[in-house]
Amino acid sequence: MITKIEIQKEFGTQELDTRLRQVKLRGFPNVSAYGNSTIQVCAFTPQAIQTQVFTPQPSVYRPELDKVKQVAELFAQKGINIFQLNGGVDYFATDDKGEETQWTVIPPVIEMAPIFWNQGHGLDFSHNIGPELREMMHKNDYRQNPQLQFLNFPEFAAIEGKVVSVPEICDGSHRIERARESGLVQNVLVIDQVTPGFPYYAAPKPYNLVHVEPERVEEKLDKVHVLTSPGHKQLYRVFPTGNILSGNLRPRKGKVD
Repeated sequence: MITKIEIQKEFGTQELDTRLRQVKLRGFPNVSAYGNSTIQVCAFTPQAIQTQVFTPQPSVYRPELDKVKQVAELFAQKGINIFQLNGGVDYFATDDKGEETQWTVIPPVIEMAPIFWNQGHGLDFSHNIGPELREMMHKNDYRQNPQLQFLNFPEFAAIEGKVVSVPEICDGSHRIERARESGLVQNVLVIDQVTPGFPYYAAPKPYNLVHVEPERVEEKLDKVHVLTSPGHKQLYRVFPTGNILSGNLRPRKGKVD
């Protein structure tokens, strides 16, 4: 449980843009996922989240939602609304054991993810597998996940036989759900024209499938990866490579006061 936060630096939209353009892929450290992307902050109502957005992981966890609430209250004491960010904040968080960790909070990230769906064949990412990714797949015998063919949602019917970009959450899913269930309009980052040839590592599912679980159980995860294991996370967006310390722990140097 986080009991205290200490603001290190607040930064605006321009620096956030610069940091995002440096974010690399786990299996391709030479590739900047958002190097030439269109990046903008957009406000989403709870209804828009529920009806327009897709998620790779419909399971969300009550302890994580409670943690978002607690952290939001700590930031509010500093005059910062983490549901209405236009830039970001570097900060240190101290937990109830006295351990201190460095983090960055930015708006949740949504990518406009190109998908192709065919009735009877499910999702097919062949259109967005570029030469570098294809070579890696061939070398390591990675393939498209056969589970993709079983993804059949009414929301996909209108796009049959077409390549269409859908807004898919790729960072901040618990903050998005916490704001939605609290009836809050929230700011999110919408990133379009992601570097082609490298699809997001997990397939999109309609947000209306989101459900709250009491705890995280690996055997019950309902995420469908684009590539087969062990290559299933090679396309993961590693935000700390852009100096955005979300999803990665980096202890503060030196003795903690």
